[in-house]
Amino acid sequence: MVDDVAWSPPRRRNGIWWIVASGLLLPAGWIAWLLVALAGYNGAGNSTHTLSGQTGGSIVVTVVCAGVPLTGLVLLLVQRQRDRSVTLVGPIGCAVFVVLVAVTLGYPTTRVAQSWAAEEEQRAQPPTATETSRTPAQAERDLAAVGERAVRAMGGDPETGDVVQFPRGCSLSNLEQGTEYTWRWSFPADADADDEPQTEADRKADLLPQDQAEARLAPVREVFLDAGLRDADPLGWDIRVVGDDWLAEGNAGVTRTSGDVMIETTCLAGGPGDGYDDDA
Repeated sequence: MVDDVAWSPPRRRNGIWWIVASGLLLPAGWIAWLLVALAGYNGAGNSTHTLSGQTGGSIVVTVVCAGVPLTGLVLLLVQRQRDRSVTLVGPIGCAVFVVLVAVTLGYPTTRVAQSWAAEEEQRAQPPTATETSRTPAQAERDLAAVGERAVRAMGGDPETGDVVQFPRGCSLSNLEQGTEYTWRWSFPADADADDEPQTEADRKADLLPQDQAEARLAPVREVFLDAGLRDADPLGWDIRVVGDDWLAEGNAGVTRTSGDVMIETTCLAGGPGDGYDDDA
């Protein structure tokens, strides 16, 4: 007597673990990509972030996230050629995740790489003629000369006011580090604090009538224009001028008890301590 054997359908292999692994890896990849993009930032103006580092990290994250479902897709299709019990569920699921990785990680990674390439191309360019037109010593000397002329045109004396001259770092057109210089004069330097306007009413009373302020500042504007600057939008009783050459901006204002002149250069190659010679 032959025992009856219960019939059961062949076991189907759906590649579910490849789908699960790909599904877990994708959101982890999104988080990792964002962390790579933020890596190196220590606050505004203090970034050590580089596009080269972000590009490299983004490529690694994208390759890993795309590599798992792509590997599953290939292996499952090869297995299906040998064993028809392997269904198309796994390959289709893996293909979907490959497309998701390409769209959500591959595209932004490509954009970062393009930005890096553009930055490197710009960095390879030499500084412009304006950026190399003055050594640090020349820039400081010429800036002070323009500032002192503007102060005298206002009717002040550079020797009796408070003069502050300082450099600060900036990025040149080729993304290298340069220096811009600022010269500022304010008068009087030794005014009694009790004499300074304290309330809004005091500050308004300290303002000159507009015609008097304009008369005091008109010679200053001429000094700025002669130095290559041009008029910008007026700021109340003050004047503001901007430029395209070695001077970037100039400002001047005057009240009954005070006056102020400030000018600054564009970003120039070199720095205060680089040892450039005046006649270079």
